[in-house]
Amino acid sequence: MVKKIAYALLALLAVACGGKQQADDQQTADPDDAIARGHEAAWAVAHTDHTDTIALQRAILDARATHDQYVLTGEDEAATDFEQAFADSLRRVDPQLARQIFGN
Repeated sequence: MVKKIAYALLALLAVACGGKQQADDQQTADPDDAIARGHEAAWAVAHTDHTDTIALQRAILDARATHDQYVLTGEDEAATDFEQAFADSLRRVDPQLARQIFGN
């Protein structure tokens, strides 16, 4: 039983390391895609029922996860593009919510 667990963990480690190599080999993210995803994430947050705090938190976390995925894959410029598009769109679509999230 212990050997099976050890082999499973070893296999997961190999897959995880191989996944990082694939991410390193990929081309850089398309800036237009990051911007579009930022706009879409802002729209999703703005159009979530604000009285449903769990749904609103989930939408915000989904946006943060998209941003963090760019960071984790080394796409810092795409992460910045996404974050800027998200903030700009949310400020335009729902200024009051944007002020609550960003404080300005």
